[in-house]
Amino acid sequence: MNEYFDYDYEPDYADLAWEPPESGYCACCGEEADAKVIDEGIGVYEYGSERAVDVQLVTVSDCCEDELLKEPPEQEDKDEE
Repeated sequence: MNEYFDYDYEPDYADLAWEPPESGYCACCGEEADAKVIDEGIGVYEYGSERAVDVQLVTVSDCCEDELLKEPPEQEDKDEE
């Protein structure tokens, strides 16, 4: 049907120009977590008569899928409030 797009395409680290970190700290829960790459792009879209695929690869933590930090996040002291 549509020979222009490969809908079964899965990005591979060989396709990336950078190496993501292997581990870090989750910005949500603060625990040490492994990194994974997810696609936050909108996918296939059409603008005028042109079709394209939007891919936005983002490195996130594997536990909460939140930002991956290099250092542990600072904990707020609830006793000071």
